[in-house]
Amino acid sequence: MKQECLKWLMRGGTTVLLAGAVGLLLWQGTRHVSERELSARPQRLAAATVETTGTEAAVSAAETTLHTGTRRTKTASAKRAGQASQETRTAPESTTPAAETVTFPLELNAASAAELEQLPHIGAVLAERITAYRDQIGGFSNREQLLEVEGIGEATLYEIYDLLYLENETFPEPEPEPAGVPAPAAEPQPAETAPPATEPLAAAAPAVTFPLDLNQATAAELEQIPGMQPELAEKIVAFRQQIQAFSSVYELLYVDGMTEAYFVQLRDYVQITEERAQ
Repeated sequence: MKQECLKWLMRGGTTVLLAGAVGLLLWQGTRHVSERELSARPQRLAAATVETTGTEAAVSAAETTLHTGTRRTKTASAKRAGQASQETRTAPESTTPAAETVTFPLELNAASAAELEQLPHIGAVLAERITAYRDQIGGFSNREQLLEVEGIGEATLYEIYDLLYLENETFPEPEPEPAGVPAPAAEPQPAETAPPATEPLAAAAPAVTFPLDLNQATAAELEQIPGMQPELAEKIVAFRQQIQAFSSVYELLYVDGMTEAYFVQLRDYVQITEERAQ
């Protein structure tokens, strides 16, 4: 019995010793781990501090770069705005002359080329030709001399005729027939019997003096103009009655059957008295 108790005691003591040894080992291992963690913590804290410092430095550098770029952008914008303002202030003024205001009718021998340009169908080229020809001949004596300027025809002259005037307008006298030209020999006519007493003799053509007044001449007087046909003379009188009176010889161009070629030949044989034209 004593021996068994002794065995149990020895076994219990051994167990206690083993348990104590295991506990000691565990305690030492835990202490070692804690010491390592404590020694490594300052290093981790230092590394974290260094990393934070680097991040702050990078952020600060980025902010500095951003502010610098903003200042440069503002400076460049201000320079461009200043240059644009200076260019606006120093822009040259337009040198294009404004169109002259003219009052019609124009005095043909005093009007400038710029004033003549305001006439219908007269551009810069024709205006320069008119002034050059005027200087060449020493001034126009009548408006019909414009037909001698290259580029001006009857239609154009008719459009601008009443928009021009001359202080002392004179027209050339119609050219007389050359003297010494023998009259054509009369063809022999067969003998005719005397007309019956009841048949009236043909009246002799009335003697006329040129130029004829368009507002006074009769059809018979107009027929005395070289090349004038009786039908055309009647049409001129009828047209005069229709419009009451001619105000310009160029109105003959409106008569049915009148051509520009014959009008050029006819115009030296007619005129309009100043009293009736007014």
